[in-house]
Amino acid sequence: MTKSITNPFFTSLLLLLFLSLIRVAAQEPVKVFILAGQSNMQGHGEMEKGEKGNLNWVVANDKNGEFQHLKRKDGKWSERDDVFIYTWDKFDSIKTGKLSTGYGAFKHTIGPELEFGNVMGDHFSNKVLLIKTAWGGKSLAVDFRPPSAAGEQGYNRVPSQPKDTGYYYVQMMSTVYKVLRNLDQYVPGYKGEGHEISGFGWHQGWNDRANKKANAAYESNLQHLIKDVRNDLGSPELPFVIATTGMKGWEDKNPLGLSLMNAQLAMADYPEFKENVAVVETRDFWRDIEDSPSKQTYHWCRNAESYLLVGKSMAHAMLDLLDSNKKFKPEVKHVATYNSDYLTPTPPMGWNSWNAFEKDIDEKKIMNMADIMVSSGMRDAGYEYLVIDDAWMAAERNEAGQLVADPVKFPGGMKAIGDYIHSKGLKYGIYECRGDLTCQNLPGSFEHEQTDMDSFASWGVDYIKLDACFAIKNGRLSSEDLDVYHQAIVNTGRPMVLSISDFGSGAWAWGGKNYGQLWRTSGDIYPTIRSVYNCANTSGGDGSIHPAFQGLWQFAGPDSWNDPDMLQVGNLKTTLEDKAHFSLWSILAAPIMAGNDLSQMTEETKEILLASEVIAINQDARAHQGYKVFDKDSVEIYNKPLSDGTTAVLMLNKGSEKTDITVQFNTIGLQGKQKVRDVWLKKDLGEFDTSFTANGLGKHEHVLLKIGSKGATPVKGPDPIPEEAYTVTQAGITYLSDIYYMLKKGNAPVMDANFHGKPIKIKGRKYKKGLGAKSKSSAMYRLNGKAERFKAIVSLDKSSPKDATGQFKVMVEERFGGRVLFDSKKIKRGDKIEIDIDVKGLDFILLEFTGKKVFGNWGDAHVTAP
Repeated sequence: MTKSITNPFFTSLLLLLFLSLIRVAAQEPVKVFILAGQSNMQGHGEMEKGEKGNLNWVVANDKNGEFQHLKRKDGKWSERDDVFIYTWDKFDSIKTGKLSTGYGAFKHTIGPELEFGNVMGDHFSNKVLLIKTAWGGKSLAVDFRPPSAAGEQGYNRVPSQPKDTGYYYVQMMSTVYKVLRNLDQYVPGYKGEGHEISGFGWHQGWNDRANKKANAAYESNLQHLIKDVRNDLGSPELPFVIATTGMKGWEDKNPLGLSLMNAQLAMADYPEFKENVAVVETRDFWRDIEDSPSKQTYHWCRNAESYLLVGKSMAHAMLDLLDSNKKFKPEVKHVATYNSDYLTPTPPMGWNSWNAFEKDIDEKKIMNMADIMVSSGMRDAGYEYLVIDDAWMAAERNEAGQLVADPVKFPGGMKAIGDYIHSKGLKYGIYECRGDLTCQNLPGSFEHEQTDMDSFASWGVDYIKLDACFAIKNGRLSSEDLDVYHQAIVNTGRPMVLSISDFGSGAWAWGGKNYGQLWRTSGDIYPTIRSVYNCANTSGGDGSIHPAFQGLWQFAGPDSWNDPDMLQVGNLKTTLEDKAHFSLWSILAAPIMAGNDLSQMTEETKEILLASEVIAINQDARAHQGYKVFDKDSVEIYNKPLSDGTTAVLMLNKGSEKTDITVQFNTIGLQGKQKVRDVWLKKDLGEFDTSFTANGLGKHEHVLLKIGSKGATPVKGPDPIPEEAYTVTQAGITYLSDIYYMLKKGNAPVMDANFHGKPIKIKGRKYKKGLGAKSKSSAMYRLNGKAERFKAIVSLDKSSPKDATGQFKVMVEERFGGRVLFDSKKIKRGDKIEIDIDVKGLDFILLEFTGKKVFGNWGDAHVTAP
């Protein structure tokens, strides 16, 4: 059965464009409130137990009608259709649904969430979601201790066990982000309206009161909690409401208890917290033991009314903050993959460890990089993946055959570092290799595919970089190999992006989109501008495909990204080179994976990586990869049609001489007068008639422009190369020189001539048809299962050195499969070999010619089809 590589994105381009831009205007974004703390936020207000003070009793004895809304006329507990909740109970069981009773620590208890949610639901026309993350028996001194309270560099080690400092802070924040990324699971009827994080509520138990050391540090820890929560949520003015630990009411004279409450009350008086932090005095909500279900004073005697009043007061305090704090402007955020068939509707963005650290990585460095991705603004600019590259794993698997973390580098384990990454609002990426070893000779995934994908899923991995070192020993074609991984990922039930890192082996041709979301087009990138240009040319030029294609643009789109490798921005010699690099990756719709040491990042590098208008071109919803419209004398012009009716244009001088570069508007799909904006300068340059010229551009200098008018009809891109131009489609003879190769490595073959452009001659006979090659040369041709035989006459060209040897091979699909259909072995000048081999059912063949500075000819190379 043959695989189709027809690109679906361009046959329905406008439809996809408009669908990607649709927002449900009739509905407002979901209002999200986070409720956190210890046992009293968990909630121990009894619903049925006890003679007095349980929820039934409170409603029955509600003389003022304050809580009558909690029960329906039929006597059952009310539930709301506009307020929803996600929470864990005391036994780590997740509970979600419409707001009602039973979302306390137990199914038979309530907490502050009940009345807090009712007040919010009554106030807002939006749907409301409460995310409650609370664990009893914990302290702010240890369990919930925020990173900045642990030291200037955060935690000394990643919190991996419940007893570790900061473990529950990390769990709290990672849980919040998990819910926000899956709103459709927790908010019925969610249609992609987006969400606003609108407030944070904190209420705790007695643990920081019981310990003198913890009590003394409480005020400082609480201050750090407010700052770190806001930082990790990306909301510096987020309204924060604290309910005091008012158990025992006004009769409580315990010095530690009073100290705790005074510290809480003091938060609203801090200058930086004026108008954005409120404290609810709860001692008035204490009810006598005789009027309560229990003598458990530290849980408000399990009195339901106390919990109702705490929640209600917190809600009103929150609304007051929202009304009075003019600095707080909640940002509506959307999950890009919501209601989409794609994991990567736009090119993935993030940071990868390899270019900065290679194998010198550990959990402290990774935590630091995650922190800086937040503090630098990278996360909020779109860099969402933090990918840990090779050398994270131990040298041996465990007894169950599972991968384990290097115990020195990652003593907390890989799930713990993933939780930390998630707690920062980032996504977790990890490296493996499809060979038996990784490129650093550590355990690869060959014959452990399902085991490893299961491990990654259990660790919360979101992105897998799958390398190909030693994969040639697997005995499987790349398409077969990657299908194993694709199925293994599907079997886990967890969506994980698969990045195919195979040194550019033609995944765009043989169907990489069936298995992963992005694939390498190049070899490894190095910190030189020459390497940058070479890698860019594999995606945007003829570095890996026939020049007629104008690069790989027609194979790009959602979940089909051409990857010329990670960024070297910040690692190159000059800022000018860094900008040229970033502009190229932007115009090529390439995945943007930063690779610099963020802790040493200069302001210039930071400005490049955060350039919002440049990023917007890369992330444009139209998902059209840029393509060359001019390439001559080291001058290149690229064009990338955008979703807003404009088009992005990159004009780049790679040469050493200053030059003027002119783009003619008719070459980029426009006519007449057009508006021009310089994206790096963020400046409108005016209107220009039929063309625009950038004057005096020196070496590596460039301009990145947006040309046209917003709201205009989308600019048409080029027509894709038709399938018949690169595929065997007809019966009879098809000469390979008459169709375009889909992959090229090394020197490109010359059509119907030897490599020097002269007639092909073998043993005195001229061949009008054939391919001329210079070592080393590989070219892939698409047979599409149509052909039966491949025939050719091969020989070294007479221009080869006298003592030279060369070798011709024909392989199935690409080199990793190792399936050789024909091998000439080493031959000398004057040798002639006829090839006639069976190619039935094959989608692709690869013609390879190797040797040392030698030239070869594939005379009369053709296939026959019935």
